[in-house]
Amino acid sequence: MKLKQLIFADSRDPSASCKCFSLSTDDKLLAASFGSGDVLVWRISDGLLAQRLHHQGHTGPVRSIAFSPDDRSLVSGSDDATAIVWDIRHGRALLRLEGHHGPVKRAAYAPHGVLIATASPVAPFAKIWDALTGACLHSLDIKGYPLQISFSPSGSHLYIDINSCFIFETQNYTHVAELQHEDGGCESSLSRQGDRIVTASMNDQVKIWSALNGEELLTIDHPEKLSYPVAFSPDGTEILAARDADNSAVTFDSRTGELLRVYKLSEVLCYASYSTYGERAAFAYSTGDLQVRDTKSGAFLAKFEALSLEGDRNEGPWFSFGGQNFVVRFSDGLSLLHNIQDVLRLR
Repeated sequence: MKLKQLIFADSRDPSASCKCFSLSTDDKLLAASFGSGDVLVWRISDGLLAQRLHHQGHTGPVRSIAFSPDDRSLVSGSDDATAIVWDIRHGRALLRLEGHHGPVKRAAYAPHGVLIATASPVAPFAKIWDALTGACLHSLDIKGYPLQISFSPSGSHLYIDINSCFIFETQNYTHVAELQHEDGGCESSLSRQGDRIVTASMNDQVKIWSALNGEELLTIDHPEKLSYPVAFSPDGTEILAARDADNSAVTFDSRTGELLRVYKLSEVLCYASYSTYGERAAFAYSTGDLQVRDTKSGAFLAKFEALSLEGDRNEGPWFSFGGQNFVVRFSDGLSLLHNIQDVLRLR
């Protein structure tokens, strides 16, 4: 059986590296940028290029892309220090968000679609915008490199990961908490339910916190030191963390801290994620290889080689699940989309 796959590249510069990509919330569209100011949008069903967003667009490379909740628009952040809200269907710029003094590395829509958040490593670090008018509602005065930026499911809280996790309340823009570990910087992951955050730092414990007020809820004590990456399962019942001592990934009950499973891996874990419905987990190694495992049995399902993980790990994600679709980025700069069921049928 031949594996059906779609390869995505910018036809105007086929060798250009894919710098960022995003799947629409309904998993029907893929948007990506290849080191230019253009954003390309494809239909996943047939791989047809549906739109090239560039008219009155960015003057610098695009570094972040996020779809609106209704998938009618998307926001792109660029090295030109702006973010642009695009009308996907008509291919035109709706709003230009100006006010950053450095590259816009992260952008996110609130689930209700009313707010947009952007972040840059150069002050003013983070901004919250009115998604309908483009008005800047507030600037957040914190410093660091934005690893992640996301809203709670209700849009009432904003989370910014810069090697510690900052929690802000979006009604009055108040700083709620900063989640830190004693040994230094940590990385975080928000549960899909929006109630808890899991954090891990290099060679330290894993902690679970309230996403509403930053209260520490659970510290997972484990004989071996744990580290990032960390992630919640989609249903929030378990968390996954790295165990570098033996190149493994381990999962724990997110309420009790009980050890559930050990995934024996062959290399140091760099990035991990659950599939949309939690039946699979993907593990990316620092060498660039990636494995997909069954979360019920732990069985090996598939392997992909030569992902573009040799560079800055802050420039992820390197892969993303969207329903049955699985998008990865390779070192030659191409995004590749598989139907995960086709991958499994090859076993």
